[in-house]
Amino acid sequence: MKRIILCALGAFLLLGCSSKGPSAPHSQRQYVINDHEQGLTSVPGSKFNHTLIASVDNYIGTRAGGDCSGFITVLNSKHDELFFSSKDLPKYFTNGRKSQAIYNYYSRKNLLSDTPRIGDLVFFQNTLRSNKGKINNEISHIGVVREIYADGRVKFVHNTRGRNQEDFVNLNKKNVHVAGKKMENSYIVRCGKDRISCLASNRFAGYGRVNN
Repeated sequence: MKRIILCALGAFLLLGCSSKGPSAPHSQRQYVINDHEQGLTSVPGSKFNHTLIASVDNYIGTRAGGDCSGFITVLNSKHDELFFSSKDLPKYFTNGRKSQAIYNYYSRKNLLSDTPRIGDLVFFQNTLRSNKGKINNEISHIGVVREIYADGRVKFVHNTRGRNQEDFVNLNKKNVHVAGKKMENSYIVRCGKDRISCLASNRFAGYGRVNN
């Protein structure tokens, strides 16, 4: 059976959308996805923007955007403001973070969802180092959905530590990091003792429905 080798970081630091920080707490490993487990290229009953996804793929491994919201802004500008209106967005700021403003934008327009579609935005909360373990439910990280798997895993692309990369979230297995050789949930923040709380699933805040 054909196999695709995915190189993923077992864990990584995410200082909100900062591009700098200490090295990741786990070493790099390889994860294998078999043919029947690969991400769906389309979701039954829906369509996605092939041009957008092609752009997302082209930016993987690059530093485009500089941070998480910067990466989304680059995509937004390239695709005729598909994600948000740059003119209207300033009205949605409640703190200094653009990721929070984009979340507010989607919330006010009733475009938040727990169900992903390829090309949707994905939001995370409480990922800032300055939180020091405190929960305030503020949005501090953002990415874009790249693939959706039959087992509930979602591959997303985001800018972390200044580079655009792929990671995973699976709300069906919220407390699982790796199952066998399969990544279920990436670490979205650097962890101390309570590593489960640092998984992407446990900092997930919602999907932003994008009109493709």
